[in-house]
Amino acid sequence: MATMGILACKMLQDEIVYLIQQNPDIESVYVVTNGEHIEFVHKLRDCNIDFKPVDSVSELPDIDKSAADSGKLSLVVWQLELGLHETPKRLKVEVYDRLTEFSKKADGILLLYGLCGNVLGDVEEDFKEICPIVILRDPDGNIADDCIGATLGSRKTYANLLKSFGGVGTFIFTPMYEATIDEFFQYKRMSAVQKLSEEQIIEMNKFMFEASNYKRVARLETGLTYTGDTSENVKRFAEMYNFEIFEMSGGNQKVFDTCFLKLKNMIVCV
Repeated sequence: MATMGILACKMLQDEIVYLIQQNPDIESVYVVTNGEHIEFVHKLRDCNIDFKPVDSVSELPDIDKSAADSGKLSLVVWQLELGLHETPKRLKVEVYDRLTEFSKKADGILLLYGLCGNVLGDVEEDFKEICPIVILRDPDGNIADDCIGATLGSRKTYANLLKSFGGVGTFIFTPMYEATIDEFFQYKRMSAVQKLSEEQIIEMNKFMFEASNYKRVARLETGLTYTGDTSENVKRFAEMYNFEIFEMSGGNQKVFDTCFLKLKNMIVCV
């Protein structure tokens, strides 16, 4: 069977669980256990999805082109740390290095990232002679700006939503954003590196948020329920910065479904 790799931002792990459940052609699942996998494998177990842990992709079997004729898939999931978003150039280097390594063991790779600081826009072209890569794109062919843009389904929808905020800075959180608020804003790491207390970091964030006119948090419903209740995380974050909280619908998996199917059709012979 063909081997599909998924190289993903940790923020999109719920969408990966969803894709596995929606695609019965996936016969085996491997998970790279690099430290970013822990919450993900808990969700797999909760959904009774069997998987095989591997320390690195080098442990995987070599590609067997003849095996693609079965119409079945072996899926390999490799998640990268959230902290990469802090420096777009570092994100690009890390993603390209991991794709190069991954390409030796996968017939094709679904890249669950968007433009992310405008550094991944050429990735499909850059790897076209090495391995098929499919990055998240909307129905108009636009690469998703980020995880939120992908969840909303199109760049146009995302742009219209941002315009509707009328210039009021608004954080848009999916359940996974809410679950990883502390990690995303890196309180512990910044404290260790910059020798600042958490209180000092919060004050620094307050200054930046106020300067950018951030005043609200939108809780974007995705239709997925793999992440547990995160309401206390959001409440704590909002109280910390005196933000208003409001609920927002419209999240969906259309982009993820389409991109998964596109890559599957590229690598599987039926």
